[in-house]
Amino acid sequence: MDNRSYILRCIALIEQKVDWGKTQDWVDYDFKNLSDQIFESTKVSISIRTLKRIIRQVPDAEGYYEPQMATKNALALYLGFRTWADFKRSDAIENREQPEVLSTGNKSEPARRFSFLNWLLPVIIVLLCITAYLVWKSQRASAELTIKTIVPNNIAIRYDLKATRYNSAAIDLDYGLFRPLVTRKGEFTYFFKLPDNYRLKLLADGIVLAAQNVQVVSNGWKCVVQQGQKEVLVGDTSLFHYKGALSFRSDRLSNIGLDPVEDYWTDYRNIKDFNIDGDNLIIELDIRNDPENGGIDCFDSSVEYLGEFKTGRVKLVKPKCAQFASFDFGEIHYNGNFHDLSPLSIDLSKWKKVRIEVINKRVNVFIDGKSVYKNRYHEPIGNVKGIKCKFKGAGEIDNFRLLNMNREVVYETSFDE
Repeated sequence: MDNRSYILRCIALIEQKVDWGKTQDWVDYDFKNLSDQIFESTKVSISIRTLKRIIRQVPDAEGYYEPQMATKNALALYLGFRTWADFKRSDAIENREQPEVLSTGNKSEPARRFSFLNWLLPVIIVLLCITAYLVWKSQRASAELTIKTIVPNNIAIRYDLKATRYNSAAIDLDYGLFRPLVTRKGEFTYFFKLPDNYRLKLLADGIVLAAQNVQVVSNGWKCVVQQGQKEVLVGDTSLFHYKGALSFRSDRLSNIGLDPVEDYWTDYRNIKDFNIDGDNLIIELDIRNDPENGGIDCFDSSVEYLGEFKTGRVKLVKPKCAQFASFDFGEIHYNGNFHDLSPLSIDLSKWKKVRIEVINKRVNVFIDGKSVYKNRYHEPIGNVKGIKCKFKGAGEIDNFRLLNMNREVVYETSFDE
């Protein structure tokens, strides 16, 4: 197989692994999820733009995009291989007949030599790994990334890589945006358009050496509508604060410059410090997502909270769409194609009371007071820095409450007009 065939094979395996449908139908949300999953698995950050260039290649086109070796190694590691070379070898072996092994007379000498190599090679590999880790650790300790808020949304970012050896470096500004670094030490300012809890990473040759969170507060609940590459922060609150709930008026899509015929996603978010541990909390809210009020297809409806370190998220879908449900907490990323998430497929055409209880990293999801799904994770989420409720189509939320383990209300709102 040539290089291009291996790239296409890799794309096919990624599509099969995540099972989010055909890659040509993916939106930014899918590429962001894939980027996050690759980083969780490999600690290598691949931008949304790069993933699009790789994955959206046309098989019969004359040219193709060849990613850097560090990127290919990360993709191979995400698929369960050690390196890109290991992926190519494994793929070649799977598609090649094994040669017949002929017996020879004296087997004892080769067997002893093979036994010695079996003992020596692991020792060499372990020593190399320890050496590489110590070098990486020393470089990571010497790399610095600091941030400072100048005015809301405008952040000063300072970096220092003077003690680090590398070929190329960049700062991952989250959501597929990268700032290449041309000097070993410097400072620049960046304007974050949308309220969110951004996770910035300082990268050298694709490896994360330092990270910082940037919280752009929303000052209350805001509405962001995404359609393809466009993201619109809805300024007119009357378009989404409607009928005593957060409910985007789908008949007004053209008012914000979007196409009323094309699919879209609505995201209600409140970004601030909620002063509560993301590994011990209770979220309660009412949800509805139906076609009469702007719901689309499987009526995907997710409740997500952003922590200092990780994220907690449950995505609900309508019955018979369980393959599109998902559960993401800490290091756990489950989707309905590989895990039984059928309890998260419910009829959302009428208002449903959703409660998510997290107690010592054990998650219990309730619908209308009944426990429907339980799971656990291990890596801490940290203090809650923001809440997002995202819908395919418009979707609605009401009566939002956030409680601690003593059942004390930390935050609540009913969105009364």
